[in-house]
Amino acid sequence: MDSTTPSTNPKNTKNVLHIGGIQVQFPYQPYGSQLAFMGRVISTLDRAERDGHCHALLESPTGTGKSLSLLCSALAWQQNHRSKKLYANLSHSKPAPEAFTDPLAHGGGFVPEMEPSGNPEPGPPPMANTKDQKKKTTPTIFYASKLLLKDREVGCSEFKNVNKVKGHPSLQKGGCHEAHDIEDLVKVGQVVRGCSYFAARSMAEDALLVFCPYNYIISPVIRRAMEVDIKGAIVILDEAHNIEDIARDAGSVHVEEEVLYRK
Repeated sequence: MDSTTPSTNPKNTKNVLHIGGIQVQFPYQPYGSQLAFMGRVISTLDRAERDGHCHALLESPTGTGKSLSLLCSALAWQQNHRSKKLYANLSHSKPAPEAFTDPLAHGGGFVPEMEPSGNPEPGPPPMANTKDQKKKTTPTIFYASKLLLKDREVGCSEFKNVNKVKGHPSLQKGGCHEAHDIEDLVKVGQVVRGCSYFAARSMAEDALLVFCPYNYIISPVIRRAMEVDIKGAIVILDEAHNIEDIARDAGSVHVEEEVLYRK
């Protein structure tokens, strides 16, 4: 079977492509150039996982859906990576003793009183920090692009109540299946009178896909200020022909002439 052949299940609302041993969901019938593009993305990520790092410079004609191909293939690889790690962890874990000694498992509804023990068993070890756990098992995707905000004049309504924005039902797991852009977060912030900007920064720590401007990745000063950690992450620079100007700006400084002649 061809490794890049879409599935033919008529019940699927999306085309499921098998590329490099990974199932990739794609919303349209892919062009040949898109299949080749996604195949190269996946092979690059496979090599990065194997060798510890890898870079790829990918080009495709205008209008061939490069951004969509980048996102679909990178997210599919990330999901496959998470599934493999989860399966490996489950394979090495032991079933809990309660699974074999549950007094209600065979009916009857009788729960015998447990005799107190002089040496109580120690409780389970504390769970690892969720943020650290995610960083160790699943690489974050940083998708840097030039155009991200529809409204660049959006300001901060409240510098406090960040947790009210993060805790809004629409942003909880299972609460909404759509991605929230900054304008959506601003609306939530206006409802709960919380800061959407700092809420977005806080949520980015646990996100698996982070959209950001170029300078959040390119500029070391901004990267440190925003606490952006790209170690072990998947960094995608869309429309990378803009990087030269961004890098030049990041490495430049404006100095007044009088400062140069100041003694």
